[in-house]
Amino acid sequence: MKIILASQSPRRRELLARLPYPFEVRTFPTREFADGELAPDELPLCNAEAKARAVAERFPDLPVVGADTVIVFDGRIIGKPRDLEDAFRTLSALSGRTHEVVTGVALLRGRDGFRRVWSTRTCVTFKSLDPATIGEYLRLVDVLDKAGSYAIQEHGDMLIDHVDGDADNVVGLPLARLGAELAALAAGDPRRRSAAARR
Repeated sequence: MKIILASQSPRRRELLARLPYPFEVRTFPTREFADGELAPDELPLCNAEAKARAVAERFPDLPVVGADTVIVFDGRIIGKPRDLEDAFRTLSALSGRTHEVVTGVALLRGRDGFRRVWSTRTCVTFKSLDPATIGEYLRLVDVLDKAGSYAIQEHGDMLIDHVDGDADNVVGLPLARLGAELAALAAGDPRRRSAAARR
């Protein structure tokens, strides 16, 4: 079963390559919701489905995977840093605290209306960080394109004390859940063929 990944993220491509399905990457411009337009829990779900739907309309015979990841801390979304000073402030705020990484995933197929939309939450707890450690991390990792000003797969041991939940979700794609959904779809499980409501 061939699938389409509606994301240009190299990290999502690397994760998806671990599943036993050939895939190609296709993206089309779509209107995404910005922080503040929706609740933090809803935003990644809606954006993931918008990305997937834009591709599924053009490739109705193939399953399409869309995803969107946000970091939620103290009830608000933390986006990408404006500059290194902003990144330093963000990592200082996260120091010794726990935040959530929420990824919305949409798996769609146009020809039969197959639809699965869900979110996966992972709790990440940072070590207590001193300014020198934060400065060294910012020297080692280009964080300006990374939500939350860090990447778990790049020297994450400098920052992270422990992770509760799916670590792949922190990278950008909850592979265990997605793999189960794709396996059910490939097997033709009739329970999965209805346009199930998101949960």
